[in-house]
Amino acid sequence: MALLKFTFENAKLKGIWHYSLPSGHTCPGAKSCLTFAHRETGKVTDKQTPVDGKTFRCYAAMDEARRPNVRKTRWDNFDLLKGKTISQIVDLIVSSIKETGLKRGGTLRVHIGGDYFSQIYFNAWMKVASFFPNIVFYSYTKSIKFLLEYITAYGGLPKNFVFTCSRGGKYDNLIPSTMVKSAKVFFSTDEAKALGLDIDHTDDLAISGSDDFALVIHGSQPAGSEASKALSANKKKGFTGYNNSATLATA
Repeated sequence: MALLKFTFENAKLKGIWHYSLPSGHTCPGAKSCLTFAHRETGKVTDKQTPVDGKTFRCYAAMDEARRPNVRKTRWDNFDLLKGKTISQIVDLIVSSIKETGLKRGGTLRVHIGGDYFSQIYFNAWMKVASFFPNIVFYSYTKSIKFLLEYITAYGGLPKNFVFTCSRGGKYDNLIPSTMVKSAKVFFSTDEAKALGLDIDHTDDLAISGSDDFALVIHGSQPAGSEASKALSANKKKGFTGYNNSATLATA
């Protein structure tokens, strides 16, 4: 039986497992960050629509564009999920997790790249959480429609599954109804400070807590774009990208 690929750690996520799907291709709620990397060539296609006057390229999509092995793993995962019933998806995810170190417990970020592409797929993950009470599952999502539908139908989320609504999507208007914390990508620390938001550099605020928080723009951005200019300005302040010890000087 072919299994989904889970990965342990990266530069930002220390001691955390993660799993992904193709960015853009599985992101029905994306808007300001909607970016696609071609499955075969990695060629980037920008399909962003401004939210609050801003657009930027998805970091995860750009990672796929640069790294064929990352792109292949995410597409392989997606291929295994296509056309399956909810019970088949649950069985696949559960079997896959049992083949990793997560079977002993830990923390899993569901989607660095990609998102919940259907209600069935979303609900499947909620069922999976019940099989592993010793795992803390967490996600950022712009698929707010699926999140709200589940909360409405079942009265809440699994206790071991933590969500952060990712702002800048098609369904931002639904976020208040979810009663779930949210995060927004800012082009500078000043923007976040003006709203009194803490900046998360390590996913700690995504994993725990209930307050809204900020992220700082990162990754490769189109030359000459406002996003690119913001990235350059932040680099001058010492921020070169997300990792477990990233900090950004504030004025």
